[in-house]
Amino acid sequence: MHNDVLEAPIPESEEGKESLLAELKNRAKGAVLTNTLPDALLLYEKAVKVKPNDATLYCNQSLVHFNMGQFEMAKDAAETAIIKDFNYVKAYWRAGQALTKLDQYEKAHNLYEQALKLDPNNKAVQKELTKIQKLNVEFKQRKLLGETTRNKTEPSGSDAFKKTANTETIRLSSVSDEKKIEKPDLDHDDTVSNNNEEHTFTKSEHVKGYKIVNGKKTTFFHNELSEEAKHLIGDIAPKRLDTTVVSTITTEKNENTSVWNTAGTWEERDVTSWAKKSLEQFLLKTSYTLDDTSPAPDASVTITRVTKCDGHASFATVRGKKRYIYEFLVMLEWKLTFASSNNSDTAEGTMTFPDFDGTCPVGEGYDLGPYEVKSCTDSNLVPILDRFVRNGGLRICIHTAFDDWVQLFKETY
Repeated sequence: MHNDVLEAPIPESEEGKESLLAELKNRAKGAVLTNTLPDALLLYEKAVKVKPNDATLYCNQSLVHFNMGQFEMAKDAAETAIIKDFNYVKAYWRAGQALTKLDQYEKAHNLYEQALKLDPNNKAVQKELTKIQKLNVEFKQRKLLGETTRNKTEPSGSDAFKKTANTETIRLSSVSDEKKIEKPDLDHDDTVSNNNEEHTFTKSEHVKGYKIVNGKKTTFFHNELSEEAKHLIGDIAPKRLDTTVVSTITTEKNENTSVWNTAGTWEERDVTSWAKKSLEQFLLKTSYTLDDTSPAPDASVTITRVTKCDGHASFATVRGKKRYIYEFLVMLEWKLTFASSNNSDTAEGTMTFPDFDGTCPVGEGYDLGPYEVKSCTDSNLVPILDRFVRNGGLRICIHTAFDDWVQLFKETY
């Protein structure tokens, strides 16, 4: 999806390079926010080719490698950033994080100390330095313990054979002794008749789970009841259930719970398909017209397309109460036009809302992610776009559309 910039030739003019670099950095940032890290890595690699001496680009590469679990490459990228700019504190911090993952605590410690010399009040570096000191001590202790364990030698050669032989002798002796143990004397009072065959139980057989009650062999856990207990308890013998008697339990039907969940303890229902469709409809109806007091009184901005609406929505019924669960990443395309027929100026762009979810209080707005002006026929429109698209106007209308959708969600389900 980024082939237009990844395959674009590097401009010769400085202005062209800066323009391409800005586009690459903006897209890479968006890729990081949406967790499409391979795309972010490709974009930063292209950016490095455009501006090889920019330490921040290598530092950002380190961040992407780190998040992908490529700690060795994250370390190399951060160290390159340090070489490009020895005063770049964040590069030292990135390199220290990667080295920590590689168990190279002393090197990480040294880098954090160098970073503190450059910025003594940096709390993030101070925190990492304290952490790395503790990890380094623990690592040395584990290493020392490992060496001590390896130094303990096991008996070898004839000593090992003698030890094994002695063990076998002891084991065989135990077996032999067991064979010599005589059987216990029989208790002839426990002799009972079974199918005309005399069977005798020993005194020790109760340990195996049996005992004799009224001349009968029973389980060890047989309960002997007195006549008084029998009278109080009554007849406790198992009885066959009467299948003709059917008990009918009537419960109030809740349309939001399944038949099996009559108690309504917890049941969640997925409504993602409905949520995406209805949310897109709300957003596509969103527009903003600049008022007469604005710098462009005859201009209006509309949402032309919802390019991405990724996420899910569901609602749960918990003991009769509903909980609404939703989380979406929304990317929009907008366009500014003028009502006046003699003004053909236009502007187009995109904006992303990465965290539209249930943790955002209704009425308090939503965070804006990557924002981009893709085309603009008049440079004088840029400050107008910042004011009425990015920071207000259309953005406020989008916030209202989000809030209205939340209300619809709760009214529908």
